[in-house]
Amino acid sequence: MKKILGLIFIHLFVLSAVAQQPCVTDNVYWKRKIEFPQISVTEQQLEKDIARQIQFINLNNVAKTTIEDTTYYDVPVVVHIIHDFGSDYLADDAIYNAFKNWSDVFVCKNADTNSVITPFKPYVGNARIRLHLATKDPNGNSTKGVTRHWSYLASNADDQAKLDWWLNSQYINIWFVGKFSTDHTGAAAYSYYPSTGAWMPYYDGVISLASYLDVEKTIPHEIGHSLNLQHVWGNNNNAGVACGDDQVQDTPPTKGHIGGGCTAANIFDITCSTGYIANGINYPDTNNAQNIMDYTYCERMFSKGQTLRMRATLTNSTAGRNNLITPSNLTSTGALSTMPDLKPTPSFSVEKALFASERSYFLCANSGTQFVFKNRSWNDTITEVKWSFSNGATYPDTINSGMVYNSFSQPGWVTVTLKATGNNSGSSTLTNTQAVYVADTNMLQPGGYHQNFATLNDHNNWPTFNYYENTFQWEWYQGKGYGDNACMRYRAFDYRSTPLSASGSPNGDWDDLVTPGFNLSGYSNGKLNLNFYSAGSFINAMSDSMNILISEDCGRVWKKIAVINGQQLTNNNSTSSEFIPFNANQWIPQTISIPSNYLNVTKAFFKFRYFPTDNGNDFYLDKFSISPFSTEVNEVAEDISAIKIFPNPSSGKVNVVFKSGNDGNVSITIRDITGKTIFNAIENLVPNTVFTKELDNIFQANGMYFISVANENNIITEKLMMIK
Repeated sequence: MKKILGLIFIHLFVLSAVAQQPCVTDNVYWKRKIEFPQISVTEQQLEKDIARQIQFINLNNVAKTTIEDTTYYDVPVVVHIIHDFGSDYLADDAIYNAFKNWSDVFVCKNADTNSVITPFKPYVGNARIRLHLATKDPNGNSTKGVTRHWSYLASNADDQAKLDWWLNSQYINIWFVGKFSTDHTGAAAYSYYPSTGAWMPYYDGVISLASYLDVEKTIPHEIGHSLNLQHVWGNNNNAGVACGDDQVQDTPPTKGHIGGGCTAANIFDITCSTGYIANGINYPDTNNAQNIMDYTYCERMFSKGQTLRMRATLTNSTAGRNNLITPSNLTSTGALSTMPDLKPTPSFSVEKALFASERSYFLCANSGTQFVFKNRSWNDTITEVKWSFSNGATYPDTINSGMVYNSFSQPGWVTVTLKATGNNSGSSTLTNTQAVYVADTNMLQPGGYHQNFATLNDHNNWPTFNYYENTFQWEWYQGKGYGDNACMRYRAFDYRSTPLSASGSPNGDWDDLVTPGFNLSGYSNGKLNLNFYSAGSFINAMSDSMNILISEDCGRVWKKIAVINGQQLTNNNSTSSEFIPFNANQWIPQTISIPSNYLNVTKAFFKFRYFPTDNGNDFYLDKFSISPFSTEVNEVAEDISAIKIFPNPSSGKVNVVFKSGNDGNVSITIRDITGKTIFNAIENLVPNTVFTKELDNIFQANGMYFISVANENNIITEKLMMIK
């Protein structure tokens, strides 16, 4: 297998300057067969069934007559747009126009069949398969056969991007995305054969780049795979590698082609096909390079043999293909019904503010930088769009079907109401109560600021952004914290019951937690840190990460100042269940130094951006403060009755942080588990000052130790666990 993939890679590298490889169906097919050996058994049975069904058709006359079976098969289809409000947000009319072109191919109405070269004109097949956009969804609701889902997976797409799946025995699912993941680099589309779809129903269907909506015959090519057609060179190598066969008699053996278009070198290629005779029929000595299952970008036709194979698949129970065409299914999906005149679906996106670094969901009140809202309403011809905005908007009410630029005077979450009116169908209204966040311009002083998130109201001015409205998100958590019972949590644990649940991988997601604003101008000659405690875990790989960013212009531009990942982020052992830090020693201190060039900023906001992955688990954040000290030192600085020991547990060197009293005299004593004193020191220090004492070469054995610090005010004792 490695050798085959190596040859494929080399060949694609050579041809990459010619054209993009449009289909990776065979790549995913072989991968899934390794994961699910049962696919081979199902495939063998399907091939036997197809061979048995078409054996009585007189292939000797296939080039002279039409197929005797003139029955038309009607098939319901649903199109899912997985988008991130970019070029992947396909317009309704573009989808409907493309759908007509796909449909024409399966009833041989595509006009370009006229340009099929003479040797293959007798073999042009009419599949007599009529595609229909469904007018009923799985719940019986009216639809136009198109769904839209805003997702980060639009730009990191694989099978996990197949969201909003409808039962594959009732509909052919077709998904469009913006960009494939690195696993499918260079691909334009792929689909699954019925034998694979039988074992992976949630992934059964076609997935394609939005840019290939109507490029050549990309989607008919992929639907062909879904109806059990192979590439014309077969499915066990790649185009141009070696002569191959697709189990269809009237498509001569070929190496296949990648790009090139309708050139003589492509359409009159005789490699592999010279002298090809099958069952007494002397077929053309040229490849069928104009076949839809080739990669020439000159695709014009299915052969008659291919249409027989597709029709046989539609009457076979594998992956429920035979149910697609039943009268009961055509009724339940509304496939033969007139397209309904539905009310429009109101929708909008938040775009970048002027010169912003990313989409602007967070800006200051009266900052001079405007939020930008774009109408994205769909599902009808929109005749009017009315907007309403809260929070003292510059334009509280406006009629605009394009972009709205608005500023706000009142801090907090903005409510946006959008009313879209259709051509003849009436109107619909959308209300979003957390569309964007307007930050308070009253800056806090960093000195002495701390946030323990002890109550729900404590994070009111710490907005959380769950951009894609899924289960992976920042949230206030009541149950456990560092020193109390509450904190902020990023819920990264993926509790999908099965990887085939089509609920979407967290890979590519991100969510933000934003602080209030701070005036850092008084620290230009000093040092300042972001301090907090964290606790994290993972399932079977430490692959989550978190960026910390700063904005000095009220959220227009964000700049990264730190990255936390690995054991610094997921500091606890792996667990297959949802992680909750029950013990204080499951938390670790985090100290992020604010770069000196920001210590003269009068309006500084900080952002915690979390990136979850499939193998991540929950992450907890608590006891946030801003201080010239590190996290451990700052905790002692704010509480004279506290000491801090770190690391704890330790394998050697230990730091003890404490605060001297009014007279500066401090006694440090260390005892082992038996009560024996192994260390004692008296320090005469500067009064009322925080100190760090480094202890090394003192602890000779593993086990529990007790460290006591005494000043004129208190005697504080903490446990230390030594593990060497």
